[in-house]
Amino acid sequence: MLVRARAIENQAFVVAADQVGDDGAGHESFGGSMIVDPWGEVCARAGDGEGFVAADLDTGRQDTIRGELPSLANRVPGAYRWPEEVTA
Repeated sequence: MLVRARAIENQAFVVAADQVGDDGAGHESFGGSMIVDPWGEVCARAGDGEGFVAADLDTGRQDTIRGELPSLANRVPGAYRWPEEVTA
């Protein structure tokens, strides 16, 4: 669900690679890598376990979605500065 939210809020395709198995610290992962379009729709999803996922991406669709949902127009570029650029 979070991957889909990131795709929508950034209006971009998102490729989310997941891991499989025990990480040695007691955390188990089950796979499920996916590719999501800018509307949050899953283009391709790997099953549980090891696998590979691929999709043909229509970058024109990204432009269309950005035109239909212009949320990026509300961003404030000055709010995205690196800490060393901020003066005290």
